[in-house]
Amino acid sequence: MVRHIPGNQNTSMYIPLNAATSVEITGDRYLHGWIQHRFESMGNPSYNVVARARQFSSFLMVIGNMAGKDKLSPKHAIILQNKDEVLIPLLNEVLPTAKEFKDAISSLSPEQQAFAKAYRGMQLESSVFGVCIIQLKPQLEKLLGLPSGALTKEIQLTQDLMSLFVDYQIPSDLLSYDGDAASNMAAKLETVKAHVKAVVDVVDAAKEKELLEEERKKEMREAQSAIPSPPSGGMFGAPSPQYAAAAFKTRRDLSSAAPRAGGGGGSGLFGGQINTVLPPLTNPPSLVALSDQTNEQEESQQTSPEEMEDGELVDTDDFTLIPKVLDGKIEKLDQDNSLRSTILKAGTGWSRRRQENLLTKAQSKPLASSAVEEEKNKAFDLLDALSRSGTLSIDCSELHVVVALSHCFENDVMGTVIQDNINPIEKVERSSIIVASTIHDEPSQILLSGNSHVKRLGAAFPALFVDED
Repeated sequence: MVRHIPGNQNTSMYIPLNAATSVEITGDRYLHGWIQHRFESMGNPSYNVVARARQFSSFLMVIGNMAGKDKLSPKHAIILQNKDEVLIPLLNEVLPTAKEFKDAISSLSPEQQAFAKAYRGMQLESSVFGVCIIQLKPQLEKLLGLPSGALTKEIQLTQDLMSLFVDYQIPSDLLSYDGDAASNMAAKLETVKAHVKAVVDVVDAAKEKELLEEERKKEMREAQSAIPSPPSGGMFGAPSPQYAAAAFKTRRDLSSAAPRAGGGGGSGLFGGQINTVLPPLTNPPSLVALSDQTNEQEESQQTSPEEMEDGELVDTDDFTLIPKVLDGKIEKLDQDNSLRSTILKAGTGWSRRRQENLLTKAQSKPLASSAVEEEKNKAFDLLDALSRSGTLSIDCSELHVVVALSHCFENDVMGTVIQDNINPIEKVERSSIIVASTIHDEPSQILLSGNSHVKRLGAAFPALFVDED
C-alpha cells in the first residue's frame, strides 16, 4: 500500500539540523501503509531497515518521525557509499485500540480524560515514521554550479569532493564554478577540477608538514632518552663532577643541533618551538545543546490534530493526521477490536557491511552508539555543506513515510481457525482495505481489482461499503 505524491505537487519539507539551520527538501514523497499480523503464540517479531549503496555511488539517509505537515524531526543520519550496507533494527510498540482506550478512561475525571486524550493524540502523531533519501551526486552538481549529469563519469572528482566536504568541512565557495555561466560543461568541469586540486594540494602539504613535525618530536624524545642517568657517589647524593661535565656537554650539543623557529624564543624542548596540531573544529557544544533543547520544545509544543468526525481527512498532505483518521475508521469498522496503531522507532545494535577497497572482501561490523552518533554528525555536516547552511534547497530527494499497524489475534493459528471458527485471511483483508482506503483517500470498491472481490467482501463485511453506495 503505497501512495506516490510527485514533488511538483508538494510543499517544501524541512529537516532541522540545529537551532539556526533547516534544510529544505522538495523531492517526491511516498506514503506507505504497513500491517503486521501477530498471533498469540508468536513472539515479538524483529524487523530491520536495510540500506545498500552501489559501487561508486553514494546517498545520505535520514531517519526520524514526522513532527508536522512540513517537518521531519531527524533522529539518525548516515552516509552510504561504495557498496556499504547498513542494517538498522526497528522497535515497534503496539498501542491500545480506540475502544480499549475509551473503556480505560471512562472512569476518570473530565480533566484526566482531556489529558489522556491529548497524550494519545501525541502518541498517534509520533507513530508516523519517516525515512528521507538524498542523492549526493546531483546535489553536488547543483551546489558547484555544474550542469546536470556533469559528475556522472567523474568518479575520482566525486570521491575527492566527498572527502573534502565530509572529512575536512571545506567551504563550497572554494570549489564551486564562478566563471561565465554560458561556458560549456567541459570548461566548467576543468575549472572545478582545478579548484579541487588546489585545495587537495594544500591538505596534502599540511599533512606532510605534520608528519615532519612528528618525526622531529620523535628524534628529540630519543635524544633526550639517550642522556645517561646520574651515577651515585657524589657528596650528599649529588652527581659526580665527571657526570655533570658530560651532561652539560651533551645538552649544549643538542641545543646547538636543534632547529630554531623564527619569531622569538620557543617554549618547546631545548628552546625549539613545537607546533601543536589542533583537532578539527566541530559544532560548539552550546549550539548543539540549544538545538536539541529547541527541537524537544518544538516537538512537545505540537498540538493534537483537530477533532475529525467519522475518520474524515481534513488535509491529505499532513501525514501526521493519518493515524487519527485511521483510529476513527478502526473504531467504526473493526468490530473485532483487533487492529491497533503501532509506533516505529530505530533501535540500537546497528551493523554495517563495508568493503575497504576493491581487493578486500566486505566485512560486517557492529556500530556502537558513539559510532552511530559520529555518523550522524558527519551526515549533518555534509547536509549543511550541500545546502549552504539551509539557503540552497535539495531537489534530488525522496521522503518515505510509514504508517504502521498491527492486526493482533487472540489465539494461535490453529486456535483461531478451529476453536474461534475465524478465517484469519478475511480479517486481514478487511484491515488491509481500511488502511488502503485511508492511505489512497479513495473508496474501498475502487481499490479492489474485480467485482467478485467486491461482492465477497461486501457480503462478509457490509460496513466497509455502506458509505460508498
